[in-house]
Amino acid sequence: MPIDDSTRPRVAGSVELTPHQRVGGLHLRQIHDHFRQQLEAMTRAVEAVRDGTGDVDVVRAGVHGLAPALTAQQASGLCRQVCQFLTMHHSIEDQVMFPAVATLEAYAPVAARLAEEHLVIHDHLERVDHLAVVVHRDPSRVADLVDAVADLRRVLESHFTYEEVEMTEPLGILGLGV
Repeated sequence: MPIDDSTRPRVAGSVELTPHQRVGGLHLRQIHDHFRQQLEAMTRAVEAVRDGTGDVDVVRAGVHGLAPALTAQQASGLCRQVCQFLTMHHSIEDQVMFPAVATLEAYAPVAARLAEEHLVIHDHLERVDHLAVVVHRDPSRVADLVDAVADLRRVLESHFTYEEVEMTEPLGILGLGV
């Protein structure tokens, strides 16, 4: 399923929240801001590979949220742990946050859509990581990697923004933290 903003259910703006009720949404934004920083670093790294001034290990490190100074061996060893963090973040949303939000009838379609988008995001992450490995063996595939990173960034940025806007109200209404 491609992420098409025009088909997303929209509910936000129907409820006035207190500052205390906005805390869950603000925390969600902070978590996403961390991922945004990683996307920016990864974009710079893949562009450096394309331009001949970078290393594909830095790109893999960016995919997995690692510091660029790590060796390829360290990046490979920590890859699973960092990927599990992203999976954990989405699992919490899928297993706890979205079912709770779905109890509010108006927000149920939003929760369902966000859960569907998690599947798309994980496919993009796997594609970027796969291409980072491929480029080690075949540097001529770097253009594919640049495209995959750009696609991942576009999808994640869109997802983050949608989730932050649409989840703040139900998190506040339900008193859910993130």
